[in-house]
Amino acid sequence: MKIKETITVDYLVIGSGIAGLYMSKKLADTGFKTLLATEGIIGGGASFFPLKGTLGIQTTGDNLEDKIYFQEDISNMGNKMDNPEMVKTYIEESPAVPDSLKEIGFDPWLRDDKRPACFAKYPRNIYLIKDWNGSREKAQNILNSYENLIKFEHSQLIKIFTHKGEVTGAILKKKDKFIAIKTKIIVLCTGGIAGLYKNKLYPKDIKGIGHYLALDAGAQLTNMEFIQFIPGFIEPKYNVLFGEHTAKYSTGLYDENMKKILEGIDDSNLKKLWIERSSYAPFSFDFKSHLIDLKMMEVIEKNNRGVYIKFKKELYEDEGEFYRVYLNWLKNDLDIDMCRDNIMIAPFAHSCNGGIKIDINGKTDINGLYAIGEVASGIEGANRLGGNSVGGALVFGKRAVKHIENYLNNLTIKKYISNESIKNWIEGLYSKDGNDLYTSYEVEKKIKDILSKYGSIIREERNLNVGLEELKKLEQNFSLISNIELDGFETYYSLKMAQLLLTCMKNRKESRGSHYRKDYPYTENTPQKNYINKEIFL
Repeated sequence: MKIKETITVDYLVIGSGIAGLYMSKKLADTGFKTLLATEGIIGGGASFFPLKGTLGIQTTGDNLEDKIYFQEDISNMGNKMDNPEMVKTYIEESPAVPDSLKEIGFDPWLRDDKRPACFAKYPRNIYLIKDWNGSREKAQNILNSYENLIKFEHSQLIKIFTHKGEVTGAILKKKDKFIAIKTKIIVLCTGGIAGLYKNKLYPKDIKGIGHYLALDAGAQLTNMEFIQFIPGFIEPKYNVLFGEHTAKYSTGLYDENMKKILEGIDDSNLKKLWIERSSYAPFSFDFKSHLIDLKMMEVIEKNNRGVYIKFKKELYEDEGEFYRVYLNWLKNDLDIDMCRDNIMIAPFAHSCNGGIKIDINGKTDINGLYAIGEVASGIEGANRLGGNSVGGALVFGKRAVKHIENYLNNLTIKKYISNESIKNWIEGLYSKDGNDLYTSYEVEKKIKDILSKYGSIIREERNLNVGLEELKKLEQNFSLISNIELDGFETYYSLKMAQLLLTCMKNRKESRGSHYRKDYPYTENTPQKNYINKEIFL
């Protein structure tokens, strides 16, 4: 492993979803030299991975009552795992989000009807965006207009360097070339962790590597066990979002032999559960209707696939906009008819509610290191209110830009990474390398299988321990060095993140929100937030 090039910049932004695009544009506006590096192309990640026609963003309305209701919604669903200071900041500053979206090429519009978002009790303003290809092209043109902005596509962050609690630089891998970056500011916009799972409604390359590198640099992680799993299609077309609102027309769940395993909406004992389950997408222990998900998981644990769900013909007679838009999208774009076709569903990994611990300015525990978007633990808690993810990235991103500029302007001494620190890091990689028994491809596949088996909706101590042991054996028999020019770093960091997720699930001995423990099927009265730092995990 040799460093082929060294670049000095003022700002290094990692990731080019909505958070990364916004941070790159706003930091370049300050006039300082900025480098944007992304694994794919400019305009990627979950932001440009729409599950259906549009993406919604909740914002605060004009009156005090709406602010009170908004805080109530977020706090109720956070179930004591949210960050009240960040929630308050978001509620005050979210009205500026539509203008922030326009700055990076989107054209948001306000829905004509106010309606409650997923998990919300109260209706409020919801802005929508779409036209992913057109918006990506606009964003690329906007960034291309900056002479002080360098863009690296198909590049990976593989190391963050610090000295006495301050960022000093990083190492990027650009295809097969290793580049040292001297910088005092690194902004992580690397997204969530769902790419570690076999079934995910998410880009496959979003695997939590930013989380791991921040942890390695000295930052803390929190709430990592709270991962949203939402139903998706296994059949007739794989990896399609299941519209939860259709559940109130379900006639029941069926196993792979079409044997009914759960009655549907016509059963008077289950009607309330089905209606409740039709009001939110992700699994949540906080609702009684989670029993429907657990029944589904009983079958999936046996067949390792999914369950069939059938519907009453009245589904297609519902004239509600939410139904018409979704059902027409299925019909016109995917040729799927919910009553005609055999619909098999299963839980798919989606949003990560936890992440890197930050303050209201997006700053981590390390000076010069910031985390914006889903990679950070923001306003979410045990559950994530629909429509807050993009908004949170832009609210705290906007605050981060001001904090970053002030921090850089007040630095009197700029100490950067040294050749010696790079040399010591490389030598350390060789000294702890594993056996060369598995390829990156084999390890990545095994990670997905292990997490999907032991770290999905149903979790218990015995299985979590089995999963951790299997991951540790994989680590012992994988050589990062032998795969260093290909996907060695990505695979190694994926292994570490998979271990971290199972560890966090093991540490929380209760059921709350998106975290369910079969051996602890109750919620503790005195909740405790779990923090992971370098000393505890690495």
